Amino acid sequence: MKGRFLLKSANTSMLLTFVTFVISAILAYGFEIELPMMVVAMLHVLQLMLAGCFKVSYVLRLVAQKQLGLALH
Repeated sequence: MKGRFLLKSANTSMLLTFVTFVISAILAYGFEIELPMMVVAMLHVLQLMLAGCFKVSYVLRLVAQKQLGLALH
């Protein structure tokens, strides 16, 4: 049961970090004129952090797949 929970959590985390990354990219690059410089800078920092979280989620997904005996992609 732990493997299934880990897989579901990792997949959800990957989805959430991806969606949040896309939203922050749209705000940082699409609305940079309307936003203060500090907000744009924080959005760029957020993108870096979200990319790292996405990678950690992917590694957890691989661990869960290995535990469940699923093919690793």
